[in-house]
Amino acid sequence: MPSCKLTKRVIDALPSPSDCDAIWWDEDLKGFGLKITPAGRKVFLVQYRPAGDRRNPRKYTIGEYGPTTPHQARVEAQRVLAKRAAGRDPQEEKRISKRRIASEQVADLAAEFIARHVAQNRTAAETTRILNREVLPYWSSWTLAEVRKRDVIALLDRVRERGSPVMANRVLAAIRKFFNWCIGRGILDTSPCAGVAAPAREQARHRTLADDELADILRAAREIGFPFGSIVAMLALTDQRRDEVGRMAWVQVDLDKGLWIVPGEHAKNGKPHTVHLSPPALTLLNQTPQTGDLVFSGGGTTLFQGYSKAKARLDRLSGVSDWSLHDLRRTVVSGMARLGVSPHVADKILNHQSGTISGVAAVYQRHEFMAERHEALRLWGDHVTSLSAQAMAA
Repeated sequence: MPSCKLTKRVIDALPSPSDCDAIWWDEDLKGFGLKITPAGRKVFLVQYRPAGDRRNPRKYTIGEYGPTTPHQARVEAQRVLAKRAAGRDPQEEKRISKRRIASEQVADLAAEFIARHVAQNRTAAETTRILNREVLPYWSSWTLAEVRKRDVIALLDRVRERGSPVMANRVLAAIRKFFNWCIGRGILDTSPCAGVAAPAREQARHRTLADDELADILRAAREIGFPFGSIVAMLALTDQRRDEVGRMAWVQVDLDKGLWIVPGEHAKNGKPHTVHLSPPALTLLNQTPQTGDLVFSGGGTTLFQGYSKAKARLDRLSGVSDWSLHDLRRTVVSGMARLGVSPHVADKILNHQSGTISGVAAVYQRHEFMAERHEALRLWGDHVTSLSAQAMAA
């Protein structure tokens, strides 16, 4: 049997056989080889004999040359041979593993994914909703091995044709996380999402509300009242994210000190975040009924639902359209800049992972600018109060 040192230079020069597969064995690592087909396909393998069976050698496929480098293949071959030396049968273990995977249903794995991984994340509710509504109705009874790339594309097309191209992007993100989780736990080798492009191209938003628009929105929010109107007002006063405000709990708020501590599990970057509450923000909280643990909840125990319907009503009452609740963050930080607030202070208020201070400076810069953040939100609170007064007087 032919042998050589299986390096990239040597492998690239090896000829394809004319009629049947040929195997070139490595000179240094016994059992490590490269199979070449007449069509020119090159696949790494390792051959060994199971304990007690000298007549039936096993050929364990490692991977195709190209996606798998000679070094990676050699390391894998050494791992397989080490298992054999320990009395194990890697090929049989691989076969059993594949048989186990083929029997596992998507519904069961999705439930485990939600319990073990999704429940620990800030976006748990949204990911769970997407899987339950968009994925499991179609793949629930499927085994994981049955889901192919074409099935992923068909699922996304179904969502997009429903008139929800952006939701199709969210579905792709959710199922990609699911399959990557399966790979990370050794349940799956490759993801059917690999190479699937986002169904829709999303444009970055640049909408910033003018002062008169913000005043009309806050007036309409007061008319709507608790809890949605209060959420909108708190967003405009604190410049925090919608989910962070929506999840605000009374235990996180110190009304005497004027502080709100956003816990790390609710923050996008996973770090606790201190928010200074301006006088109008404190007034809003003092006027909010304490019905339970959650601040902006009708019953105090469940998060507010129905943002889309409530936002549509807010648009009708305010007369302001083509904006999102997230645009309030851009509006507030732009407004604070007009009031003279420094960009690095605004970044701290926004709780951005990276901001105007970057590179080496960001590594050593650990000052939190608490006094400056307190003053910036006080200035902004005064500005919002003046806007509201002008809107009421108009």
